[in-house]
Amino acid sequence: MITLGLGFLLFFVAGMSDGSMYLPAKYTKQWKWEHYWSVFSLTFFVISWILTFILIPDVFGIYAGIATKEIIVLAAFGALWGIGAILFGLACHLVGMALTFPVALGTVACLGTLIPLLTTESDSLFRLKGLVLIIGLGITVIGIFVCSLAFKGREDAAKKTNEKRPTSLVAGLLVAVFAGVFSALLNVGFSFSDNVVAAAKKFGASDTSASTAVWALFFSVAFVVNVAYCLFLMVKHHTLKGFWGPHIKRNFSLGVAMGACFTCAIFIYSMGTTYLGDWGEVPGWVAFMSIDIITGNVWGIWTGEWNTAPKIARKLLNWGMIIILIAIGVVAVSQAIKVKTDAADDKVLQESKNVPRLICTKTQADRFFWRTNVDILFMFERRMPL
Repeated sequence: MITLGLGFLLFFVAGMSDGSMYLPAKYTKQWKWEHYWSVFSLTFFVISWILTFILIPDVFGIYAGIATKEIIVLAAFGALWGIGAILFGLACHLVGMALTFPVALGTVACLGTLIPLLTTESDSLFRLKGLVLIIGLGITVIGIFVCSLAFKGREDAAKKTNEKRPTSLVAGLLVAVFAGVFSALLNVGFSFSDNVVAAAKKFGASDTSASTAVWALFFSVAFVVNVAYCLFLMVKHHTLKGFWGPHIKRNFSLGVAMGACFTCAIFIYSMGTTYLGDWGEVPGWVAFMSIDIITGNVWGIWTGEWNTAPKIARKLLNWGMIIILIAIGVVAVSQAIKVKTDAADDKVLQESKNVPRLICTKTQADRFFWRTNVDILFMFERRMPL
């Protein structure tokens, strides 16, 4: 019972920490988005490696013993998640925390479950497990639609008062949704990390810290992607000198706080899963995601993002968040449903888990997917007033 309580306490702390990660950005002075986001990226990179060196004995020895192909696969998913982090930061800047957190994290929760199901248990899609997941996806879409109505109500009220808003409804929601799409790929990437975790345990890492070796790899690649994009914006907008303004100490500290909140949330959540065991699959995961979304939503409203919105718009936002939380609960239930397989299927499934596999092939559909998302990223970069 004590272990169970500690696990849920860790999930609560992790959710509060992650839900607060963008809050410090609201108090920077004379810095553009690319300035504080670069410090945020540097911070989660540095902290992840500090924790790795503390918790993992001979981490480079672990990597050396892993097949190169598997490292490349994990690095690729780290890069995709890095794009998701960029989009999440842009969404918070464009439409605010109160809207971004439920929309983006609701998308993460659903796709983070659907994609692994399609790639490892595709025959389960039309069984009870898949049908419950599809219901969760449908509820998520409804929640996002309700949130979009709330945002539209806020924008219509802003137009009447001649209040300037940084983006449109379609642009803001697309950034938030695609932030969730790319961020969900981290869950897929983690499904390929069994060999790294096992190697970390052989080198002496505990069960609670073995996954740190995987996070360090993900964060390192994501750091490169995020900082490269921030430098691109600084050069394009001629804002590189603005980084060294009169408020650099204050702003840098706030950027560090952002990175610390995010990185600590990830590591605390990982520790919580080890204490809860099977309980972490449903109630623990739902608790973490719910606290995360509610915290981000509360901070967004508390900092005045919806002060000028009419009462009906604020109610719609709350209902949209509640609907998405219900969807997360339904998706979590689908995760807990076990699919019956015969002995031969179990053996094949077990063997396949030890073989690194690429999710996507070089089909025309894949190329279209990549081109579309890259175009969307740079389209919003051109539109936003950074």
